[in-house]
Amino acid sequence: MALPLVPYHTRRLARMTDFHGYLLPLSFSSILEEAKAVREAAGLFDISHMGHFLVKGPGARQAINHLVTSDLEAVPLGKSLYGLLPNDSGGTVDDLILASSGEGEVHIILNAGNREGDFAWIRSHLPPSLALLDLSIDQIALALQGPASPRIVSLLSQGFETMVRREVRFSTDSAERLWISRTGYTGEDGWEFFGPAEAILPIYKSLSEKGPDLGLVQAGLGARDLLRLEMAYPLYGQELTPEKTAFDAGLDFAVNLRKAPFLGREQMLEKREDPERDRLTGFVLAERGIPRTHCPVIDPATGRQVGEVTSGGHSPRVGGGFGLAYIDPSFFNDFMKGKEAGIEIHGKIHRARFHSRPFVAGGLTRK
Repeated sequence: MALPLVPYHTRRLARMTDFHGYLLPLSFSSILEEAKAVREAAGLFDISHMGHFLVKGPGARQAINHLVTSDLEAVPLGKSLYGLLPNDSGGTVDDLILASSGEGEVHIILNAGNREGDFAWIRSHLPPSLALLDLSIDQIALALQGPASPRIVSLLSQGFETMVRREVRFSTDSAERLWISRTGYTGEDGWEFFGPAEAILPIYKSLSEKGPDLGLVQAGLGARDLLRLEMAYPLYGQELTPEKTAFDAGLDFAVNLRKAPFLGREQMLEKREDPERDRLTGFVLAERGIPRTHCPVIDPATGRQVGEVTSGGHSPRVGGGFGLAYIDPSFFNDFMKGKEAGIEIHGKIHRARFHSRPFVAGGLTRK
């Protein structure tokens, strides 16, 4: 599916790729150059593939709060919240960003590949009195990320630079449902813009024309994935699946056990106490190589497979090949204490050692 900004990307000679049926830029220059620019200045990402839902009607906040792991009702209006949408067995339907624009309106930002499934799941668990709208159709969504973002966003002259961390601003115009937030999926400071193409295209053009003087580069999916992996942020479909819970992925902070019971809560707690569940861990290679998703993790002493890589890549900031893997509990403790593992890449075993998460400090963690 071609998104509204594709003609602009092709004119910039972007390397395009298919991502869950959407045509998106993988890179404009190189993945490493774009990631470096985001860490040191700023990058502009096209995230128009992501989903944007609106739940509308009396009791919307309470209804959605029953479906997610975090406590939406405890968050002030206009503040965003990260949470997970668990299934009946405690696994994960998706991970989300939520915010309320009013007592009867909840906005949800979700992953592209899950949009149809998320819509069906949420709709089936909402009372008929609540409307569920998909605002993603023909939208443009942008992510401006990096330490230079506050100066760059001020070029828009709309006061966005005065927003505080996790603040969300909305348009109440029914024809122009805008979401503008200050979060930072890359670990850096940044803003996100979601809305109809006619409303967001001027923002894209202005940032693209004025931002390069302050170090802004156009960046693609490759850099975005590398940046999130450097921060060890779990990705749905890799670290998060219908079988894996928030606890499995190390997202305990996103589970509020003090709020009213939510769907899948007891099943999540039961799985958390299972001594046989795999543990998510970070690792770095001790020799050259680039690990990828599904690479086996091997116990060198026995040759037995003790895990599988969920996400992997190469980062000069980390020092080479690195990634995340789910590891069998029988090997996990020894690995954490210094025992090396083997990562099988194209039939060759590469030595790997444990690394704490995140792998690097983003701007938000350096402050």
